[in-house]
Amino acid sequence: MNTRSLIMTLLTAAAWLTPTAAAAQEIEIEPLDLAPGAQAIFPALRDSTLYFASNRKWDIKKTFYDQRGQHPYQLFRVGVKDRKPTGRAKPYLGNADKPFNMVSVSFDPDGSAYVSQNNMDAEGLRGAPLTICRYDSDSRKAQGRPLESLPAKASCGMPSISADGQLMVFASDKLGGEGRVDLYYCVKTPAGWSQPCNMGPEVNTPGVETAPYIHTSGKIFFSTDGREDSQGLDIYYTYRSDNGTFAAPQKFDDALNSLRDDYGLWYSDDEKWGYLTSNRDGGDKIYYFRRTFPTFAKCDSLIKPEMCYTLYEASAENYDTTTFQCKWAFGDGQSAIGVEVDHCYEDFGTYQIELSVLDKTSGEEMFSLAQYELEITKPEQVEIEVPERIAAGEAVTFAASADGIEGFRPSEFYWDMGNGDKVKGQRATTVFARKGTYRVECGTIDARNENERRCTWVEVTVE
Repeated sequence: MNTRSLIMTLLTAAAWLTPTAAAAQEIEIEPLDLAPGAQAIFPALRDSTLYFASNRKWDIKKTFYDQRGQHPYQLFRVGVKDRKPTGRAKPYLGNADKPFNMVSVSFDPDGSAYVSQNNMDAEGLRGAPLTICRYDSDSRKAQGRPLESLPAKASCGMPSISADGQLMVFASDKLGGEGRVDLYYCVKTPAGWSQPCNMGPEVNTPGVETAPYIHTSGKIFFSTDGREDSQGLDIYYTYRSDNGTFAAPQKFDDALNSLRDDYGLWYSDDEKWGYLTSNRDGGDKIYYFRRTFPTFAKCDSLIKPEMCYTLYEASAENYDTTTFQCKWAFGDGQSAIGVEVDHCYEDFGTYQIELSVLDKTSGEEMFSLAQYELEITKPEQVEIEVPERIAAGEAVTFAASADGIEGFRPSEFYWDMGNGDKVKGQRATTVFARKGTYRVECGTIDARNENERRCTWVEVTVE
């Protein structure tokens, strides 16, 4: 069964294209040998155990075939050490000895398993529609209970349950959708799962949306072939806003999306490593990937905001300094006397500056001579806090912030210290072994858009 006909039984096979290479400086990716001679799909990691589906033969005494003469997909599990499978994969759930296609699993906080499956013994080439069943036990006698809120005549599968157990997203070819296969969601109620709601045209296209995955960050990853920049099934993500709508999808990292089908993502909480399914090398395999260090195509020099000003009013020189004096009120609670004065502000903001003429003897304000409005804005950049003194051979710490970039949510800060050290974090500590001038760079990526990146550099002198 090819990738798309497996994911939703009505789909056609994908075109075979030349795979693209991952960007080595950002992503390391390698296939996992989970099913020699067979295919492995839909990874899910839970409690140091990797769950996946495969059409490998699991019992030398029993052999089942679907109407296409192929082994049905079943769920397997294998232990994980240092993020890699260790030991021999074993069947998961009691129905491993029955002719069901079981193609994915997701767990709720209570440990119940939500499995997408269909009975390939059903009449007709297509078999029974794909459905979602809940298993509360993994014993050999366990029986899944189909979710009652789902339509009976449509295929519904690839469920993903949120970390709090309150949201479920799945794929379905239910009539009345936006395209061939759409994403739907249900919310948990005291009576069970609500009736499914279509995620709408912002997310769904006339093509195929499938394989959703709700990350712990709230991002909802999924695969689609229906967008202008899709190449086969590519991975995108959206998120549900506070008002219940779904944001316009963003394409996931191009280093992970190949020219073939990519789907079935599982992603670590810190978004630094994970697993995905892809047929970039031919058959469907599960790949392990990890992020190494991102690159920033554009890096701007640090803009130091002007906080100190010289204030001068030429007309004030017309007043006899033996009788009158000029007083500047800077709008921040500070003031100074003189025709020309210097003042440094401590924070950004809008300040109302007033120049008054005072009676020099009594100190009484005679009249206001001039008024000005001064706006000091924070530059829209990654700000780098540089230590006052940097000594060779001593540890020094820099700090970064993206508070001045409107609408930007930094996911992580990445430092290139100019001395060979690369450090992650809002604060970065390093040691410059030698005196000299170094270029320190700090970049960050928007938590909701992998393509929105900002980077700033500053030149520092090490004594």
